Amino acid sequence: MAQARVGRAGMTLHVVTGADDNYAPGVLVLIASAAWHNPGARFTVLDMGISAANRDRIDGLGRALGVALTRIAIDEARLAALPVLRAHLTRSTFLRLLIPGLMPDADRVIYMDCDMAVTGSLAPLGGMDLGDHPIAAVPDPSPDARELAATGVPRGRYVNAGLLVMNLPVWRREDVAGQCIALLSDPARPVRAEDQSAVNIACAGRILPLPPEFNVFTDPAAWTPATLPARLVVAHYVVNQKPWRAHAKMGGIWHVHADRIAAFMPPLPPVSLKSRLSALNRNRRIALGLLTGRKKYRDRLAVAALMEGRFVRPYLAAERPPKVSGR
Repeated sequence: MAQARVGRAGMTLHVVTGADDNYAPGVLVLIASAAWHNPGARFTVLDMGISAANRDRIDGLGRALGVALTRIAIDEARLAALPVLRAHLTRSTFLRLLIPGLMPDADRVIYMDCDMAVTGSLAPLGGMDLGDHPIAAVPDPSPDARELAATGVPRGRYVNAGLLVMNLPVWRREDVAGQCIALLSDPARPVRAEDQSAVNIACAGRILPLPPEFNVFTDPAAWTPATLPARLVVAHYVVNQKPWRAHAKMGGIWHVHADRIAAFMPPLPPVSLKSRLSALNRNRRIALGLLTGRKKYRDRLAVAALMEGRFVRPYLAAERPPKVSGR
């Protein structure tokens, strides 16, 4: 399947993200990193229970960066009936489904999960021709076989919903969000990846695949040395390895932006005992795998080293964004 052709010209970039209070640090860094690499971009934050203090931080950051930033408060009751099956997610994962109705005058937005950091230009996503495709997205590099079976979407066509270029007229005309909510509400068709899988089912056969650099998982287990992308535009801190509460792979990229907006960041909690134990168990499995000669564990170490050498060190050497002064 050919990837979508992406161009440089296009409309003003409109980045939309959503979160509850647990993900407020991620929202701040996503905005700061995207704005640094994409001057003139505008931002909308879908706010499902962000605290007053963190709302002030988000609004203040927007003013300090000189970007157009809007927050839209969302009552959690709107999504209370939808099940959340994965432990690392909250109900805010469903916020992307509300975008077509919340923004009736918008034609295109770039939805981004708030556990991402931007390292380059998103302009190609604003200029690409979507045609009648409801979304453009990056194929998931390591989809769960059970999820592929549940959705009926083959490997290579099942996309990760962390970054979606959304063709909103198509979403409204075909009620794609309504289709997704119906799928999520159907107990006869459980999907472990929640709305991501619902989007894949509702849009099956009509998704424009994006180049992998626009959604690079930071989990080395998602790649082999041969499949790791050559370029990085968006780092995605998937699963439970969030840089604001764990020692995450490629965390240096996230922290360089967190440090430059330190005046707006909430105090970050120490790495939890649960995260430490998880990391310890993960390292034990890798050590045991290496001792028994299992290739996938050799690949994980090789990929982790490649990520540092290919993405992290060059980025930290090249990018020295200035500190953003506080309010």
